[in-house]
Amino acid sequence: MAILGKIRERSIFLIFIIGMALLAFVFTGLFDGNSSSSQEPVLVVGDEEVGIDEFSRQVDFAERSYRMSTMQAVNFAYEQSTNAKAYEQTFDALGLRVGKSHIEQFLKNDPNFSSDPQFQGEDGTFDPERFTDFILDLSQNNPQGFEQWKAQEASIINNLRVEQYIDMVSAGLNVTSFEAEQSYTLQNDLIDVDYVRIPYSVIPDSIVTVSNKDIANYIAENADTYEREEARDLRYVQFAEAPTPEDKVLIENELRKLLTTRVEFNEVSKQDETFPSFADVNVDALAAFIGENSDVPFQDNFVTASQLSGNYANTLFNLPLGEVFGPYEDKGYTNISRIVARNKGGKAKARHILIAYNGASRAAATVTRTKAEARNLANALLRKAKRGSDFAQLARENSDGPSATRGGDLPEFVSEDMVAPFSDFVFGNRVGAFGVAETEFGFHVIEIQDKKDVVKLATISKKLIPSEATSNQVFTKATQFELDVQKADFDELATQKKYSIREINDVKVLDESLPILGAQRQVVRWAFEEGRQALDVKRFALSTGGYIIVQVVDIKAAGLPDAGELKTTVSSLVMNEKKEAALLKQIKDYETLEEVAAQFDQTVNTAKAVNRFTSMLAGASNEPEVVGFAFGMDVDTVSEPIGGNTGLYVIQLKAKKAADSLSNYAGYKASILNAAKQNVQMTTANAVKNTFEVTDNRSLYY
Repeated sequence: MAILGKIRERSIFLIFIIGMALLAFVFTGLFDGNSSSSQEPVLVVGDEEVGIDEFSRQVDFAERSYRMSTMQAVNFAYEQSTNAKAYEQTFDALGLRVGKSHIEQFLKNDPNFSSDPQFQGEDGTFDPERFTDFILDLSQNNPQGFEQWKAQEASIINNLRVEQYIDMVSAGLNVTSFEAEQSYTLQNDLIDVDYVRIPYSVIPDSIVTVSNKDIANYIAENADTYEREEARDLRYVQFAEAPTPEDKVLIENELRKLLTTRVEFNEVSKQDETFPSFADVNVDALAAFIGENSDVPFQDNFVTASQLSGNYANTLFNLPLGEVFGPYEDKGYTNISRIVARNKGGKAKARHILIAYNGASRAAATVTRTKAEARNLANALLRKAKRGSDFAQLARENSDGPSATRGGDLPEFVSEDMVAPFSDFVFGNRVGAFGVAETEFGFHVIEIQDKKDVVKLATISKKLIPSEATSNQVFTKATQFELDVQKADFDELATQKKYSIREINDVKVLDESLPILGAQRQVVRWAFEEGRQALDVKRFALSTGGYIIVQVVDIKAAGLPDAGELKTTVSSLVMNEKKEAALLKQIKDYETLEEVAAQFDQTVNTAKAVNRFTSMLAGASNEPEVVGFAFGMDVDTVSEPIGGNTGLYVIQLKAKKAADSLSNYAGYKASILNAAKQNVQMTTANAVKNTFEVTDNRSLYY
């Protein structure tokens, strides 16, 4: 009700804003060329197209069923549709069909169909004829239901074809004994090496020159690593809508009106109407009073002192009964609170052991003990608990309740949370007491662990929002900056105005969220519109309030970046390559590691039990090339210089221990085969998709 009142107060302003928004929407569609009426299919896989109607249904389904965001659902639908269309064409080319018997077998094994009584024969098993009769009846008397079945049948057929295809692929998987033995050997062959590492840092960075041409050549040589998709670099200034101190005073004054009795003239009845103060409202009418005046509904529950938060928690908890406190600010709201009830020891902590019996409410079918036997067992456990036995262990071993795995532990509760006999015992006895209470569920062996005082508060909350005047000021400042930056440098203007600039690099065409800002798909779509140029600027409204003025800093085409973009990342790698070449020229002829170590003032190190899988050299780092080279050496030989990740290495193989041969490698064989079969569904889908040309038009619609 309070929110509705605020809307009424600002109706003229809202009408104006809505009108401007609609106008902007119309003109944006006319001038930016990004109309949703595009006739392009969302997706083309080989010869098959997926139109926007079909695709949007899948997106809607994913959003509803899996609670995905829009772009998560779009990407999900894209993967599903691409797989489906690729498989469909593959199956048609192979002539892979699913017959009536396959569908019947599926229905028979699916409990959704086989357990339905209307599809079961006299022996209680699935009867295909009854199911066929049901479908015939649908076709004649329920056209909508029949269409739903046809869609479901098509899905079943597709899934069965996929299963058959994957089964055929899986049947072709094989692991040879040689592969199994090789896997075992790679994991278990060990070597001991001595080595000298000449760190690249022995050559000062200052004497190594790295040019843009060097960087460009390095990027080209490592194209697979650095090739990128189209991207945008953006920057923005944010104009946040936050309530000013003056706005907060207005909200506080609005709440203060509720602290006194007031008389207002009723335009309908043409009479004065008296409204009680918050303190005078009858307890039974509090929920309605709060609903009329608060942005947060009445919370009709008891809370402990620890459950109250904020600077005023202690004050609120210790208020005299019926007293009102406030206005005060907490978690983005301005509040006034009244203490409605206080209950000493009103919230308890306990644990219990439930001993159920045959016939007790919710007793499991496996419980066969009689009521008398259950009572005797409960009393026996009570005696053990009183004598100091571990209560939690007794609960885990004996309790029939769901809390057994937690040692009988229960969350804190008030009297109304539990059945009467249980609550009567807990709230009628001291902390530390043990006892047995009988309820409809059986006999409860109870230990009272703690009790806390509780209070019930009635709170009227008003969200701290900017006033209309504040919102208008923010809008004016944002709009003015947007206009001014068209004729000025973004950095210089923002610095002059003392606005903070934030940068976002490498935004991709299908990104949905931006750092700090969260979901901003509208910004991403604008940045990738056809004809977008660097330095273009636009204002966007934020769903959380306020605006951002965004500028496109750089448009990065798909392919390899230029040297300038990766200079910081690649320079050190190119520098190490040059240092390696320089060290190779400096190193003198040698016969021992000690000679190499002496020349560069380094030490000889030892790494024992090194295998190919870890590639770690103790005292150095991960060096796969160096370790791989070592495995190809003969014992006691000294290597030529080897370029590593962190320096130039010279190594001497000291010992090589081949893995002990196994009489049977069946275990390794099975392990490799199982790993391959576990991944076969994903790898098969990717392999099938890669045989078709895929056109992706998601960004035209989302």
